Amino acid sequence: MSNFNERERGFEAKYSFDLEQDFRVETHLYKMLIGWAGEQMGMNSEECVDYTKKIIGEVVANPRDNGVVALLLADFGRKNIDVTVSTLNAKLEELRPVARAEVLS
Repeated sequence: MSNFNERERGFEAKYSFDLEQDFRVETHLYKMLIGWAGEQMGMNSEECVDYTKKIIGEVVANPRDNGVVALLLADFGRKNIDVTVSTLNAKLEELRPVARAEVLS
């Protein structure tokens, strides 16, 4: 029975570790997307950092599905920049392997 319990704890630890890694990758991915969006809006690097903090703060304060994407779309709209949900989703998928590599390296 002891081996079974040890194995179960091992699986639980791996599952927990994998969830944490996935969360870190997703967080980094969204930060990269927000930075890209800031550049598209003509922000310099310092402004992009501030913009990233602002968007992340808003998403944390008001969690919802696609919170980052919705906020970015609204900001693009205010700046009269034509960006669609499809464009943002494509950019997310383009950045995903980069974010994973940066976090897991």
